[in-house]
Amino acid sequence: MSNDFKLMLIQIFIIIVLIVVIIYLIRQNVAIKFERRIGRYSIEPLKNEDVSVLDGINKKINIFIVKCRKFMNKIYLFRLISNRYDKYITYGDTESLDKIDFVTKKLLIGFCLVILSIFSQVLQNRVISLFEMVIVFFIGYFILDIYLVYSNKLRLKKIQNQILKAVIIMNNAFKAGKSTIQAVEIAKNELPEPLKYEFRKIYNDMKYGLSVDVVFQRFAKRVDLEEIRYLSSSLTILNKTGGNIVQVFSSIEKALFDKKKLKEELRNLTVSSNLIVKILLSLPFVFVLIIYIMNPAYFDPFFESALGYVALAMIFVILLLYVFFLQKIMKVKV
Repeated sequence: MSNDFKLMLIQIFIIIVLIVVIIYLIRQNVAIKFERRIGRYSIEPLKNEDVSVLDGINKKINIFIVKCRKFMNKIYLFRLISNRYDKYITYGDTESLDKIDFVTKKLLIGFCLVILSIFSQVLQNRVISLFEMVIVFFIGYFILDIYLVYSNKLRLKKIQNQILKAVIIMNNAFKAGKSTIQAVEIAKNELPEPLKYEFRKIYNDMKYGLSVDVVFQRFAKRVDLEEIRYLSSSLTILNKTGGNIVQVFSSIEKALFDKKKLKEELRNLTVSSNLIVKILLSLPFVFVLIIYIMNPAYFDPFFESALGYVALAMIFVILLLYVFFLQKIMKVKV
């Protein structure tokens, strides 16, 4: 039995063990969450201090991050980088994180990936180079950015779907003779997250004496959406020039409703083009998978020299440009 075959067996065994452990931890975590959900509607005879494995690990990581926060706050560069993550602070009723915690988590993920890559290369009797370690670190460092950008886009999409409901609630409040701050209060109580958080912030700003136009201009800066800017500018003009607020909000409600209806019709008409985009985006990955199955050693030159890593980076940039221009070509603005 050759050494390469032995190493392959060891790697397969380690991968299987890791998959089994991950599945077990996920099942345990789901079971704990399900137990807590049921526990809200039942009486617990004894206080249970048991914590799942994932919760325990997460708790220790958070303790470590809090300890690092004091050190990170003393460094000007980390404070400067952390200012970019103000908009990614946790929204809603969950516990908020300090913005510098994101930088700490990014560094932690980068170092963990470097350690894992070193361990995997040792199993293959290879020594990882400094250039490879730097690339792996930056990949781990920017993974959290990708997740945060994606989650922020989902949040903006939810707000875009909820803004019509907010306008309807405020319009009904104005028809009932309520003031602007009362209409905002009703909206913050009726709306779901994440728009509920924004209206709660608007209500608090108005409660502490800020004018309507300033509050909604801040809202438009926090949530960069066309509908929000339209609502903010309408309220600003109305606050300066006066007018019938019910008629203004009725026209806003009609405009947003027509736009939403047009988007639904456009989505139904562009189903085939969206399918073509998904197929075109998946083709490069399908070809790479087919080539790898037919010849696993075909891509080895990319990982054997610095020139190979440069070529991989260029391929990645070309792929990103391909995705960008493909979406620009196929996207239809309403």
